[in-house]
Amino acid sequence: MAENNKDLQGFTQEQMNKMFNFWTDVMKLPTIGPMYAFSKDVSLYANDFVSLGKVMAELKTNMDSYWALVSTTYTRAMKETMERAPKQLLTKDDFENYRRAAIEAFEDAFTGLFASPEFSAVYGKQFSSQLDVSRAIQGIAEKNSKMLNLPTRSEVDDILKDVAELKRSVRDLKRNLEINDDQARAAT
Repeated sequence: MAENNKDLQGFTQEQMNKMFNFWTDVMKLPTIGPMYAFSKDVSLYANDFVSLGKVMAELKTNMDSYWALVSTTYTRAMKETMERAPKQLLTKDDFENYRRAAIEAFEDAFTGLFASPEFSAVYGKQFSSQLDVSRAIQGIAEKNSKMLNLPTRSEVDDILKDVAELKRSVRDLKRNLEINDDQARAAT
C-alpha cells in the first residue's frame, strides 16, 4: 500500500525531464494556427495532464483493489464448489449435483461479497475515481474546444436545454390554440 501512495505522489526525475524536453520541443514549433493557441498555455496543459495522471493512477489503485476482492471471492467460490460437488462425474445426476453445487457456492460467495461493507467502500472509491477521470478529460476537452473556437460541451448542453424549453412552449401554445378553437366553435 505504501508503494501505491509513493506512485501517487509524483513522477520520477527522468519522467519529468522527458516531459519538459517534449514541451520545450513543442515551444520551438512555428507559432501559427492551432499550435500557437495550444503553446500559449503549456503550463496549464502540463498541470491538467499531471492531474489527469494522478487521477488515473488513483483509478488504477482502486481498480486493483476491486478486482482483488472479486478474484478472492471467485477463488473461494471455486474451492467451495469443489468441496460440495461429487468427486466423480459419471452420471447425469452427478453433473446436475455439480451444477447445483457451483450455483450455490457462487451465489453465496458473491452475495456475501456484494453485501459486505468492504466491497461497498472499494466500489465507491472505484466509481468516484472513474468520475474523476471523466471530469478531468472533459475539462481538457472543454479547454481544447474553447481554444479552437468550437462549442464546448457545456455550451451544447445549454443549447439543448433551450431547445427542449422551446419545444415545451410550442407544444403548450398549440394546446392553448386548440382549446381556444374548440371554445370558439362551441360558442357559435
